Amino acid sequence: MYWKKVFQTLSNDINEEYFQVLKELYELRGIKLGLDIIKGLLKELGNPERDYPIILVGGTNGKGSTVSTISSILREYGFRVGVFTKPHLCRFTERIVVDNREIDKKEVVEYYWKIKQAGENVSEKLGRFPTFFEASTAMAFEYFSEKKVDVAVVEVGMGGRLDATNACDPLVSVITNVSLEHTKYLGDTVEKIAFEKSGIIRPGRPTVSACSGSALKVVEERCRELGSELTLVGRDVKYEVLRSDLNGLEMNISLKGRVFNNLGVSLRGRFQAENVSTAIASVSKFLELMGRSDLEDNVLRRGLKKVYWPGRLEPVSMKPLVILDCAKDPAAAESLVSSLEEIVPGGKFTTIVSISSDKDYIRILTSLAKITDRFVLTRHGVMGRALPVENMAEVLNGLNARFDTEPTVKEAVKNTIASANNNSKILITGSVFTVGEARPLWSGEFYDGF
Repeated sequence: MYWKKVFQTLSNDINEEYFQVLKELYELRGIKLGLDIIKGLLKELGNPERDYPIILVGGTNGKGSTVSTISSILREYGFRVGVFTKPHLCRFTERIVVDNREIDKKEVVEYYWKIKQAGENVSEKLGRFPTFFEASTAMAFEYFSEKKVDVAVVEVGMGGRLDATNACDPLVSVITNVSLEHTKYLGDTVEKIAFEKSGIIRPGRPTVSACSGSALKVVEERCRELGSELTLVGRDVKYEVLRSDLNGLEMNISLKGRVFNNLGVSLRGRFQAENVSTAIASVSKFLELMGRSDLEDNVLRRGLKKVYWPGRLEPVSMKPLVILDCAKDPAAAESLVSSLEEIVPGGKFTTIVSISSDKDYIRILTSLAKITDRFVLTRHGVMGRALPVENMAEVLNGLNARFDTEPTVKEAVKNTIASANNNSKILITGSVFTVGEARPLWSGEFYDGF
């Protein structure tokens, strides 16, 4: 095949080829909702998404944490698990993972050429080449098929009904919660957005959700129409948080007449208890459909202890205390603030912040001001998407908040750390992109700059 011939001619310098592929992929960026192109692309590839069961996770916030928790528990059950998430923190390869191993750079190049050839065929037939996210989704589905996963846990990109990930036929559909987001594409009310997210529900197959209020009414109605059994966190699944600190959570959870007490979870923040409960209920439904025995106490505990989802209330230094969090919208910012008030009581933070220009930065900054003594305003470097510092400064002037400015995230971090002492508290937040640029300063991990 064409892609194999291309791959055989690749240079030994895989980094050069990898960055060229990323450059081409990112030139495909753009939001084009709809399923025709992705279904055509998957058909060209032989419909790899049909080779394994899929748990599809949508919602506004908590999708990544829920995906990570589901996959961690399933691995402890012995399943070979594929995981597709977005966006990445530091590098594209984070998006496509099998059993905790990221797709490597050589494989990205190999699979890209395969997707590109299929995309050119689709373009000839349907008049448009796949977008970045459509191509990435197809790459993940193909990769999981060739790696022979037992199950894939897939995070929805935007909305649900017309999102590329919805070209699959999930065995279990998950909707974490719904609040206002991407209103230009999904609608200007919670109800309209909930309708879009409910598009991942399948006839006769179970749905798990932690939705509430008007969004829940939409989800319930869709489940009734399709004959989908709805498991609802807060009604069918109940939880109690016993401890919430920088080490994680301890919680009780009850479902299906069973109680699991004193579960230790590596995720931090009281709000994560809802995501953990959603994940456990989703695993329970999946096991039931696969004809496996229900939740086992010891397996569940091991899985919860091993959940890894970096950049979310993550302490990367203790002296000074430095916490990274990807809060990118008002709901996430409010959860971050309430969590830090609980787990780091007393004293306020120096908050390094860069927010993407399409976000409700006024509400985000207003929330962060509650726990901030001084802001350091900067701009992340991803795709020209960062909000100008001047916009944030105008908001903070209105709040009578102290702030300084730095041209880049790296400079903001280095200069803030240089002036800190062991008792200082530093928060880095505002975007996945902001945290992604900052985290390698501690972790030393590879950052691909895209």
